[in-house]
Amino acid sequence: MQGIGGSLYEEFSYSDVGDPLAVTFADYLMPTVREAPAVEVVIAEDAPSPFNPLGLKGAGEGGINGVGAAIAGAVDDALGQHGAMTRLPITPQTLAAHMKGRKP
Repeated sequence: MQGIGGSLYEEFSYSDVGDPLAVTFADYLMPTVREAPAVEVVIAEDAPSPFNPLGLKGAGEGGINGVGAAIAGAVDDALGQHGAMTRLPITPQTLAAHMKGRKP
């Protein structure tokens, strides 16, 4: 969900004088559980960590690395415009401009 948020929703926007335009959660768009895709979790324990009593390893945020590129590639493919998406998040305004043949 963090990758989806960064790719499609979350944008830091500022006024012409540098003031942030999204200062509350009412202004800053984030994905919710409603936008979450179905996920199948596969857990495989093949090399437990020797550094803690339970052998646990952190998974962290490693799964978000390719999300933006995958979504941008899918949008490029849908538009038939290779390399069209060069900036994240992909906003409705950017998408509409590309669909109308204009550069955003």
